[in-house]
Amino acid sequence: MENVKYFFKTDAEWPRENPAGILRRHSAGDEVYNFRLRRWTATDFFEKHRLGHQDFDFVEVPEEEAEQMLAVKQRAQAERERNG
Repeated sequence: MENVKYFFKTDAEWPRENPAGILRRHSAGDEVYNFRLRRWTATDFFEKHRLGHQDFDFVEVPEEEAEQMLAVKQRAQAERERNG
């Protein structure tokens, strides 16, 4: 994929250091990482935000930061699953 931009979904309870979600935009569309499905899935978050549904905000982050946060959250999810 070319021209990919990464974003964290944030608000007062979910800061950049622990975002509520990880999103990306590219020429094929917008996606959010779905931890339940363990893959990127299509999202209309940006369109809804533009229309006024602003429960969450978003902040653009470098690809490296997004990949690191994704790895951290995946490890935490795996740990929760192991510990029941």
